[in-house]
Amino acid sequence: MARTRRSRVRISGRFYITLLVLAILIGVVALILPSRGSGTLKGKTMEAVLTPTVAVIREESCIPIEQFDMVDYLVNEGATVNAEMPVATVYKWGYTDEMAQSLVTIQQKIYQKQLSILDGIESTELASVNAQINELRSTIKDCVNNKNDSDLLALEKDMEALLSQRATILKNFVQPDVDINSLYTEESTKLTQLAEYTSTVSAKMTGVVSFYFDGFEQILTAEKMDMINADVLKMVFDGNSGEAASSGNMLYRLVNPGRWYVVFLTPASEGLRLLAGQSYHVTFDGIHGKTSVGTALAPVPYAGGVVNILQFEEDIGELLSVRIVDAHISATVTGYEVPVDAVKVKDGICTLSTAGGDTVVNVVAAEEDTLIITGDALYEGLRFNK
Repeated sequence: MARTRRSRVRISGRFYITLLVLAILIGVVALILPSRGSGTLKGKTMEAVLTPTVAVIREESCIPIEQFDMVDYLVNEGATVNAEMPVATVYKWGYTDEMAQSLVTIQQKIYQKQLSILDGIESTELASVNAQINELRSTIKDCVNNKNDSDLLALEKDMEALLSQRATILKNFVQPDVDINSLYTEESTKLTQLAEYTSTVSAKMTGVVSFYFDGFEQILTAEKMDMINADVLKMVFDGNSGEAASSGNMLYRLVNPGRWYVVFLTPASEGLRLLAGQSYHVTFDGIHGKTSVGTALAPVPYAGGVVNILQFEEDIGELLSVRIVDAHISATVTGYEVPVDAVKVKDGICTLSTAGGDTVVNVVAAEEDTLIITGDALYEGLRFNK
C-alpha cells in the first residue's frame, strides 16, 4: 500500500505581526468604546434640591421648678433676658388670691390716710407721679379694650413701678401718726406672709425666653446631637414623645438664638443626602420673606435611614417654638456624574464599583437618571462598573 507524505505548513512572520496589530486595535477600541456596563467619571455641577419635613433642635436650657399653684410671667414670650433678670414669680401651693387682695386693701387704706394727713399740701414730685399713673391707667384700659395683649405685661410692670415710687414718696413726705404706723405694721406682716408663698425666678445667663414645651426637650437638644438616630426622629415625626420627660415641672426654656439645627431623614434605600461642609439655602413653610443659610454636618447612616443635619449660625426668629416644619433646601454642588444604576445602596451606605472594589460615595444631587456623587477616592477619569 502506498504511503502519502504530509507537507509541513510554515507560518510566516507576517502572520504574527497581523495578530499583534489586531490585538492592539481591539485594546484601543475597548478603551475608546467602553462596554455598556462601565464608564468613566466626569466632573459636573448640579442644583441639589430637597423638600423634607425637618425637626428643629435648639441650644437651650429647660428651667424646672417644684410644684406650684400659679405663675406670674414677668417677660413676654420671645423676650431677650440677661443674667439675673427676673423671668417669673412663682406662687407655691397654699397661696390664695385673698392674701394678695388683703395686701392691696391695706395699701389703699395707707394711701387714703396719707392723703388725709396731707390735707391739700402740694408736692410737685407727687403730682408728677400721679399724672403718670392716670395716663398709664388710660393706656392700659385702651390696651384691654383693643385686646392688645402684647403690650399689657410691660404696661403692668410700669404701673407697679409707679405705684411703688408713689408709696415711697408719701412715706418720706408724710409725718406718720399712730393709725398710719399701725397700717404700716399690718402691711409689713402681709408682705412677709406673701414672701413665704412666692419666689422670683431669674435667668442664669443671656438668652431668649420661651414658655412653650412639646415634650421632646429632653431628647432633642444640641448636647445630645450624637444620640439622635433614625428611630428617635421617626418617633418625633410621628408625634410620639415616648420616654421623653414631661414638661409639667418645667417653667421656661432659655434659648441661644444664634445657633440651632434642623435634622431630617432620607430613606436608607435612597442615596441622596446632604454634603458635609456644603452651605444650603433653606426656606420654611409658614415663615415668609426669610431664607436661612445652614452648613451641612456629616450625614449619619442607620439601617432605618440616613440622618441629615444642618447647622445655622443666625437668629432663630419664628422657629423659637416650632419643632416640626416642612422645608425647601437647595444648593449648587459639584461632584462626578454617574447613571442612577451605577450606585448601589445598602443600609444607607452608597457604593460605586471600581477596579479597586466597592468604593463608598456620597450622593449629593439627583436629576432624572443622573446622580452627582462625591468621595475621597474619586477622581476625573476613574473607571466604574454598573
